[in-house]
Amino acid sequence: MADASFDAVMIGGGVNGLILGNYLAKNGMKVGIFEKNPELGGALCSSSTPMSGFIGDPCADMVGWWRSPVYTDFQLHERGLEIIFPEAVTAQVFPDGRCLVFLDALDWNRETGEVTPRMDVIQKNLKEIARIAPQDAERMEKTLDQYMLAGIAFENSVLNPPPLPGEPDPMDMLYDNPAHFMDRRYQSMTSFEVACDIYDSPEMRSFFLQWNAIVPTLPNYPTAPEVSIFGMLVPFGLAKIGMAKGGMHNIAHALQRHFSEYGGEFFVGADVDSIIVKNGRAAGIKLADDTEIEARELVVDTAEIQQALNRHLRDYQVNPVIRRKVSKLIYDTGAVLWGGGIAFHDLPQYEATAWNTKLTQARWIFMGDTDIDFLWREYSYQNMHIRPGHWPEKMYMSESPNSRVDPGCAPQGKHQSLVGIAAFPPASWLNETEWQQVKKEAVDEILKEWQCYAPNMTKDNVIASNLRTPYDHRGINCNYVEGSPNGPDLLPSQWGRNRPIPELAQYQVPGVDNLWLASSSQHCSIGTQGYCAYPCYKRMAQKHDLWKPWESREI
Repeated sequence: MADASFDAVMIGGGVNGLILGNYLAKNGMKVGIFEKNPELGGALCSSSTPMSGFIGDPCADMVGWWRSPVYTDFQLHERGLEIIFPEAVTAQVFPDGRCLVFLDALDWNRETGEVTPRMDVIQKNLKEIARIAPQDAERMEKTLDQYMLAGIAFENSVLNPPPLPGEPDPMDMLYDNPAHFMDRRYQSMTSFEVACDIYDSPEMRSFFLQWNAIVPTLPNYPTAPEVSIFGMLVPFGLAKIGMAKGGMHNIAHALQRHFSEYGGEFFVGADVDSIIVKNGRAAGIKLADDTEIEARELVVDTAEIQQALNRHLRDYQVNPVIRRKVSKLIYDTGAVLWGGGIAFHDLPQYEATAWNTKLTQARWIFMGDTDIDFLWREYSYQNMHIRPGHWPEKMYMSESPNSRVDPGCAPQGKHQSLVGIAAFPPASWLNETEWQQVKKEAVDEILKEWQCYAPNMTKDNVIASNLRTPYDHRGINCNYVEGSPNGPDLLPSQWGRNRPIPELAQYQVPGVDNLWLASSSQHCSIGTQGYCAYPCYKRMAQKHDLWKPWESREI
């Protein structure tokens, strides 16, 4: 006899478990969330880092929650979540003192979720681009309607399940339109090929490649077209990015409050060891301490797909072809130096503010030159082969100026930023001793590069640092295979109706009824917006005749 019983049992209390738990609880189900860690949230975590008195986000940091239907479905602003939006979305700083600054061109109604583009701001961004890349600005202005259509295709793709056989793919509205610049070549192009196809200037190409790399899809790797579209929209100001006031964990708090209001129960320190399968259906879970939990209607597993199959379903005879395909998934390009951050006395004094004073209003600042040939031929290889004492000849880094956006992240008069470097070695490529040494060297290497753009970023300006390597990320969360929070790489072969493999793309395991998969291994995995859980819930709602809030709106 089970020790407890629920209608729906959730394995994992990260972003996807919390979202699905909320939707099911709102349907009147008795829902239990079982989380291995001491608190809910997963990547939605914040801590006193890099030292006491500061608030840093060890994992997720950029907030796209404003666009997720989850925000309005659960009215998270009424449950303590406040999102701060700087005037500029992002910026690119070049070593010669020039910069590109892309202002936020979207108005958002948090009550309804309605988004309205601001044409006046879009024109400002195009004029800013024209200062450096006039040909690109002219082409972008002429094809603005095509970019808008690409944005619609992007949203319809990431906020819906992968199409079933016979169902149209949202991206077909672009590919089947002979007037649109995105044709079917984009399904298999590398980021470098996309950059060269849409931009002429090395400056715009460099920005696009650096943006895509941190997403992460590297310049010389094939990239999912939707990932490229996201990067294309940024220069127009059509990819709004914010910050959760007080840290990312406040998103988890808001979701938990809504969940509890609807009768949901959660259990932390609850390590799920296996899924109980009876007569071809998921009947519950067994914890590591042998506690058994009954699931009367369904089980949702938000663990990374290899953990789901190799641990939770280890005793079930899953088709060996499925096990073999999952074992061959690629996790190489998602490893990044990310999270934790650097605390300092004075804000970076970027020389490029002489070019555009709005630079310091950006949520995300990229730094790098315009050596497109290096980005194409050397960048990925040199970064992925970082070793103690062996660093790339060129660095491309980013700063997320958190305390400038939310002063509460640092003591008065002090500052904190999250620093990112893409294309780091996967966690298994170095041993523990090597990773410890790389972590020590990273601050000096970053400061050396940072001083090329902001000369005051010296050791004397640093109070403390705690940079998270892929090895650190893997140690924090067993779902982060090779230190990547994004699951399998965002390659065309591991995207959409192929993610993680075709047999599992519709969120279920063949032969196990009422078991649902909702980790970052599923479509579409971008960030912590709930873009895995929300499409999964759509398939659930179809099967179980649940609440369908999207029927009264576009997505």
